[in-house]
Amino acid sequence: MKSGDPNFGRVFRRRKFWPQIFWVLLLSAGCALSCVFDSTPLFMASMLSAFLGLTESGRWSHKTNLLICASAAVIGSVCGVFSWFETASIFFLLVAVGGFMLYYRDSGKKIIGAADRFSSEISREKGLDGLVSSAAEKIREMTPGDEVFITVADKAGGMYMPGRTGRQGNTVPRNGGAAWKVFASGRSYFTPRVESGKDLPFYRDARSLMSVPLCAEGEKIGVLQIESAAPDAFSEEDLQKLELMAFVLSHPLYVKLSAETTDKEEARSK
Repeated sequence: MKSGDPNFGRVFRRRKFWPQIFWVLLLSAGCALSCVFDSTPLFMASMLSAFLGLTESGRWSHKTNLLICASAAVIGSVCGVFSWFETASIFFLLVAVGGFMLYYRDSGKKIIGAADRFSSEISREKGLDGLVSSAAEKIREMTPGDEVFITVADKAGGMYMPGRTGRQGNTVPRNGGAAWKVFASGRSYFTPRVESGKDLPFYRDARSLMSVPLCAEGEKIGVLQIESAAPDAFSEEDLQKLELMAFVLSHPLYVKLSAETTDKEEARSK
């Protein structure tokens, strides 16, 4: 892209052919040098580097990249430079590394797809209570068996849970628990082992939890928290996924909160 914001050029870049040639040449040079010096470690290092480079360049398919590297390993064995056991070890290494790369790539696509569906589902809700209830239900489907809590801030600086019956029943007490700490700091938090006197979860039987702030337009508008009855139920990766869901939820939640505040102010003025 020759015009517009240069940052977009870095994101939507055309796949060029020369990186593929570079990695193939590196593979060839590495194989040749390893044959000259009879070095199996050098051969494996050049093979793995070329495979990762070809895969990251992304112009050829994963199977093509695997075939190129595997063919180089077979040629080295046929020429008698390396044993078939060494070739099998290299092939196993390539398959293992490639499998992990595909797993994480598919995992990334899965969470992005889930976030897209989540956004589409909650955007259909017209009221604040409906939005919060729908969001909690969808997130609960992603983590079955766990409890999901969504709190929002009011103008007085307190927090409450929309959809709960009665104001007393939905107010979040200022007890210094995990939700209030996350709201005050604006930083995500998770613990594998809940400390009753420190974390103060909403769910009485919670043994682990993770909590992320809800922010939009530079304002802290609430907290999204998941609690589990099982210890060690969450990881850093789970926390990152929850942060993505919080990001998707924050904007429509901010719109609904603003609309609700405007309606209340108009009602008072009348």
